[in-house]
Amino acid sequence: MRRLMQISRFKIVCFCSLAVIGFLVSACANQRQISPSCTLPSGVNLDEALAHSRDDLGHLECEVMFDGYYERLIEVAKRDPDPTNKRKFSDFLEWANSEGIIDKIQARDYYNRYFNTTFMSLPDDYNVCSSCSEKKQTTLTLRMEEELGQKEAGLLRACQDKEAYYLAADQYNSVMLLLDATCTACRN
Repeated sequence: MRRLMQISRFKIVCFCSLAVIGFLVSACANQRQISPSCTLPSGVNLDEALAHSRDDLGHLECEVMFDGYYERLIEVAKRDPDPTNKRKFSDFLEWANSEGIIDKIQARDYYNRYFNTTFMSLPDDYNVCSSCSEKKQTTLTLRMEEELGQKEAGLLRACQDKEAYYLAADQYNSVMLLLDATCTACRN
């Protein structure tokens, strides 16, 4: 009888142990299946969109979509224009850098393309005549046009900073005029 009770206790202990192990394995499996949805922000409130982006981008799986998040944040900011948006984007980029999502050079490039009058498309090592082949001039012109559009989205639409945008547009026109004149002289 005693032996029978020991066997019964052993079976109960084994059954309970297996049940607990099964529960833990199931819980671990469910945790692995839960992953962030990496949904790009939407709406018309920039603060909410920034908070959503920080939550998503805090997950490794979403970091590769940083460009998409940033572009969408610009779209939200255009529907929620405010001069303080420059600071909000600067803070967001500093956060992304401190989290290791982007490096300092990328953060500066993202900010300057949209919120600074300086053009990032102009190469640092610009050699006037060697950059004047038809293909190189066309490529540079297209990059400058694209960046002017980004400055319009950031400075004018998202921040309502007409003065800064018109300054950038004037710089664009000056650079294009100088590039065209220089390349014409180099080809002759």
